[in-house]
Amino acid sequence: MNTSLLFATLISIACFISTSLSQERTDAALTDDPFRWLEDIEGPAAVAWVRAENEKTLGCFNQILAIRTTTNRRFPSCRRIRIAEIPLEGRGLEHFWQDENQVRGVWRRTARESDRSQDPKWEAILEVDALAVAENRNWVFRGASCLPPEERLCLVSLSDGGKNAVSIREFDRIAKTFVANGFYLPEGKQDIRWVDGDTLLVARDWGEGTLTQAGYPFVVKEVKRAQSLSETREIFRGEPADSETQPLVLRDSEGHIHATGAVRAISSFESEYVVFRPDGPV
Repeated sequence: MNTSLLFATLISIACFISTSLSQERTDAALTDDPFRWLEDIEGPAAVAWVRAENEKTLGCFNQILAIRTTTNRRFPSCRRIRIAEIPLEGRGLEHFWQDENQVRGVWRRTARESDRSQDPKWEAILEVDALAVAENRNWVFRGASCLPPEERLCLVSLSDGGKNAVSIREFDRIAKTFVANGFYLPEGKQDIRWVDGDTLLVARDWGEGTLTQAGYPFVVKEVKRAQSLSETREIFRGEPADSETQPLVLRDSEGHIHATGAVRAISSFESEYVVFRPDGPV
């Protein structure tokens, strides 16, 4: 046999054997993996395990809460003082606050002069405790995204019971009320960005085949005011194997948009940034 042909044949056989052994080891590892059942993220066994672990964590949280809220028994005249962390933003001095009287929290604001005083006067923008009672829901505040530059109209995210899925509702920050017939996105794992007062970019569960294997959205659509979700226009689609896809709007400090796009999380550590152009995504 030709020496070169013999060498090539031996290499081919070696590669075949190596590949076969590697596959056998992989199959064995998958079979022997005692935690493989956790990959069925909505399976009964996985859900039950998560609930049991949550109970353990809740016990630790209750201990931490007791430590943080206890009075000083050795020095009764001293009281614990929590310092309000207030971000300096374009819309003024606002933040979200929780205490023993407002367990679910309150989105509130104050004037700069009042904040510098010994007893700041706070104005409630949205009281989540009162909202939960009025609507008989276990609301948890997940933040608000306000439309620049006025930042009067906001998209408030509310989670029922603290789950990752949220309901999103349009809120008037000045009138301190939800906008009648405003933007509303029903409960789901979703992410939104304002484009203008009548347009949003939304990544959410649009129906069968629009969530990644991890359970997060990978399809971005344009949502217009007064438009039903069935009428929305698809702008970008990632891949089911991705972690998730989020909409992206790049603005300057005055609120002017310079680009819209999407952030495609290919994995937990890798992302691809996409810019929307008239001729397609880049």
